[in-house]
Amino acid sequence: MLSTTSKFLKSAEGAIAPYFAIAILPILIVSGFAVDYHRANNFKEQLQIALDSAVLAAARKGEDGYEAEAQKYFALNTQSFGKKQSDATFTLQQTDDGVIYKGEASLDVPRTVSALSGEANLSVAADSEAMAVYEESAQPCIYVLDRYANYALRVNSGADIEAPDCEVHVRSEANWAANFNAGINLNFKRICIRGESTLDNYGKLENVELKCDAADDPYVGKLTAPNTTSCDFSNLNFNGGDITLTPGTYCGWTNFNSGTNVTFEPGVYVLRNGGWNVNGGHWEGEGVTFFFKDTSKIQFNSAISASLRAPTSGPFAKFLFAETEGLNKSDFILNDSKDFDVEGIMYLPSRNVTYNSGSTMYSRKLTMVVNTMTLNHTRWNLVGADGATGGKGLVADLRISK
Repeated sequence: MLSTTSKFLKSAEGAIAPYFAIAILPILIVSGFAVDYHRANNFKEQLQIALDSAVLAAARKGEDGYEAEAQKYFALNTQSFGKKQSDATFTLQQTDDGVIYKGEASLDVPRTVSALSGEANLSVAADSEAMAVYEESAQPCIYVLDRYANYALRVNSGADIEAPDCEVHVRSEANWAANFNAGINLNFKRICIRGESTLDNYGKLENVELKCDAADDPYVGKLTAPNTTSCDFSNLNFNGGDITLTPGTYCGWTNFNSGTNVTFEPGVYVLRNGGWNVNGGHWEGEGVTFFFKDTSKIQFNSAISASLRAPTSGPFAKFLFAETEGLNKSDFILNDSKDFDVEGIMYLPSRNVTYNSGSTMYSRKLTMVVNTMTLNHTRWNLVGADGATGGKGLVADLRISK
């Protein structure tokens, strides 16, 4: 009896093993599918993130270079794919109006156990759409262009500036791109500084953004210097009283002494081989441009007051001060002023501009482009010149729809 039972059991073992092997195969395949689909879903989520970032980058970049910008962000966000990064495909489409950016991406993820089903890969895909949303943006009132200067923007004690709708853009990438000292008031919408650090003796300032994409010179190549080969006036001296000046080329040094009051007829005043030295008085001019042919300058001293407006039409429309491009760096100093009411664009990209004690300026339409800027005990109330930068810009946050 025992011998027969033992033989039966041995015979049963041999029969069950093949059945068990047959039964376990579907279980392994199903488990493999679960593992592979979970893995594929992880890749799909990362692919979607990479695509979203790429499409957003394209929309922020806008017309020029948006494809390269998108590819850069797509590659950056698929680095976690390892060797499979190069297998991820990405296409981008821009609508004719340049507002909608559509992207598609795909990736073949190798199966593991589920490859027993006969298919080597699982394909995952993502699609995304971004809209470039434009809205009214603040105009820069001040562009500070020097890329390498320490303290390209220096604000010293006593500076009191109200410009809540304006921005300051500082291009310096030096160790100390800007210097803010104690006893100041800076009410700007934003101070955008390209560099990574500033020297802040004031403490924390509101609306200062470091490592910011500060705007470059918006007017480079847009002005043609007046074609002047001779001098209309040379080395003039005025001592008090009221005078009227006419447009033309002023060579050498012109001195305005003892509070001379000057009325400027409309037109372009070209300064060559010297400059104007101004000691007090009042300046009045509508539709005037002061153009510096070389490193000539105007130095304002002794509590001058002014009411000056740039032209509204012609080759120098909106330009109150301008200069020849590519000049050597030089100083431009406003030592003292009262009721300095000016409107227009002050385009002095080669000048290290200093506003010293008592410099008071009120303007509803003024934009300044300088090499560096130092403010010493100044009082300003500013709004950017009309049309200085265009009126609209891309908002920082863009909508994604998938």
